[in-house]
Amino acid sequence: MSEAHHSTAEAAYRHLQVVGPAYTGAPSPPLATFGWTARLSRREADVLRLLAEGQSTVEIGHTLFISPATVKCHVARLIAKVGVRDRVQLVIAAYRSGFVQVD
Repeated sequence: MSEAHHSTAEAAYRHLQVVGPAYTGAPSPPLATFGWTARLSRREADVLRLLAEGQSTVEIGHTLFISPATVKCHVARLIAKVGVRDRVQLVIAAYRSGFVQVD
């Protein structure tokens, strides 16, 4: 393998490494143990489910008949309530908590 190709492959590997605690195989705690799930409004819950489906801000707005600005406000409140950094972590938290189920 050439030096350029080797360093590119090595950089890609480093970039894709999972950061954080390793998966232990233990089941996720029950939904009731995640206090944030009880604090969500009905509309926030709808937005979170659509986010977890992979819909964009505009798509969520069309689905729920609200403006993209309103969707962004809901997402910002969700991020604050759940205590995560961004939309990706929000979706991960939704799946880990059992709030959204994997089909």
